[in-house]
Amino acid sequence: MYNFYITQDGEITRDGNTLYFVGKDFKRHLPVMNVNEIIISAKVSISSWALDYLSKLGIMVHILNIYGNYMSSLIPGNRNEKGNIIIMQVRSYLNDDRLYIASQMVLGIKHNILRNLRYYNKNNALDDKIEKISGYYPDGNNINSILGTEGNIWSTYYSAFPYIYKKYHEFKREFHPPKDELNAMISFGNSLLYSNVITSIFLNGLNPSISYLHEPSERSFSLALDISDIFKPVIVERVIANLVNNNIIDSNHFTKENNGYYLNDNGRKIFINYYNQKMNSTINIKGNYVSYSRVIDMEVQKLIRHLKMNEKYIPFKSGD
Repeated sequence: MYNFYITQDGEITRDGNTLYFVGKDFKRHLPVMNVNEIIISAKVSISSWALDYLSKLGIMVHILNIYGNYMSSLIPGNRNEKGNIIIMQVRSYLNDDRLYIASQMVLGIKHNILRNLRYYNKNNALDDKIEKISGYYPDGNNINSILGTEGNIWSTYYSAFPYIYKKYHEFKREFHPPKDELNAMISFGNSLLYSNVITSIFLNGLNPSISYLHEPSERSFSLALDISDIFKPVIVERVIANLVNNNIIDSNHFTKENNGYYLNDNGRKIFINYYNQKMNSTINIKGNYVSYSRVIDMEVQKLIRHLKMNEKYIPFKSGD
């Protein structure tokens, strides 16, 4: 199974059991039989007849706006949500188990961030950042304290970005709108990862709105935010470092609009290509080589085993 990305304007139509993507001067067959999800980052309309077929095939469609920000998802009516697991999610959220899961998620984020910092720590330039983050521990007694620890970890990590991304000598995380090219890439990469995690959550039967680290929100699938944060350092930020430090993406791949910076069409295509390569690349997990896409599924399944079988949840930690 794989993901399909659309970065051109057009329309998805259906002829019998065949889907087509039609644009101004092209008509292409959409090979959807082995697709988990379609991620759209362009101006695309979808006929109701095409949506009916996508729903029957169980394919989710995630829509990013033309600036690369996540907008919404089209979820098949026959989604795999399971009532008994949702009840377990709610129970876990309402008792002290939430504090355990949230603390573990922060420890996973911390580990993966430290792994990144050590990888890029040339000439010991990041020693102070590494030492500072190493000293942060979630106390596990209060969700606000746990969130505060997570915030401190991210803040210190972001202060290291000028050392990691050589072209950007200053950095402040700003995303409404992204104030520079680096923020634009981070927002776009995070949207792609968030979409992938939503699909994994649905396919494995969890409810994406019942979360543990982030507060459940009416406007987002907060469990996807929980899980995405664990993987951002080792997927999104590694992709960006490759693109920036190897001069694969430059200022010609961005547009400035409405006081913000955004990847243009060519920039999005390049980013998606390298992001997809990263998601399909494999790592060694207990003697088995599995793709990052599969590792995300495994993370969701670990959470399910924690809820159903009392198998303590331990987050993904790069290199372990």
